[in-house]
Amino acid sequence: MHTDEHLLEILRKYDGWMKEGLIPYAGRVLPVPEAFPSPDWVLPTQQAVEILRTARTLAVGDCVCRSHYGRCDQPLRTCLLMNDVAQAFIDAGWATPIHLKEAELTLRIANLRGLVHQAAYRPKDDIWAVCSCCSCCCYRLQMLRQFGREDLVVRSDFIAHTDAARCTDCAVCVTRCVFRARQMVDGKVLFASERCYGCGLCVTTCPEEAVTLDLRGDGDTWPATGRAASAMRPGES
Repeated sequence: MHTDEHLLEILRKYDGWMKEGLIPYAGRVLPVPEAFPSPDWVLPTQQAVEILRTARTLAVGDCVCRSHYGRCDQPLRTCLLMNDVAQAFIDAGWATPIHLKEAELTLRIANLRGLVHQAAYRPKDDIWAVCSCCSCCCYRLQMLRQFGREDLVVRSDFIAHTDAARCTDCAVCVTRCVFRARQMVDGKVLFASERCYGCGLCVTTCPEEAVTLDLRGDGDTWPATGRAASAMRPGES
């Protein structure tokens, strides 16, 4: 039996919102911009910076998930808030107003630390924040990894591809991938495409530049509901 009542309470809230049609999903993975040779490769709606650029008000606050759990030494000041939510947090003293350039720096630091960019959704706000998430604390990533709730977190439109001729099986990408799409088996890196969420963290860390992030094609796994054919088993480590 799962004993984290706080996480279960958040899960029940997400389920209620989705059942009522108030949100399409809880979060959507955004690829890190550093994973592409040019930002023109990425649709504006898939770019964290472009999403933030549309905001009337921008603010940065502490990550609620990491503040609650405190399970890692990742930076706290990474939650990029938008519009009415940003203003409410500023008024309450919970966040600081920032400019777009400061938000970009926050995202770059998050990429270096191996954090996953996600667009966060809640009723009436559409995207209200761009988060940089760790798997040990993030509510949504915990729900995905512990309960197999792939319907809560939607993949980006991109998928990783590896040039086998350049890959040295160093396993850096295995450590970097929070979605368990890569694992070492008999000294070789194996890639499960159905688990790839297109975050791009494997691209930016590969020392051989053997990994690229490309638009998903007809031959790539792309479950319409967000549930992969060989989904993560709840509680899998």
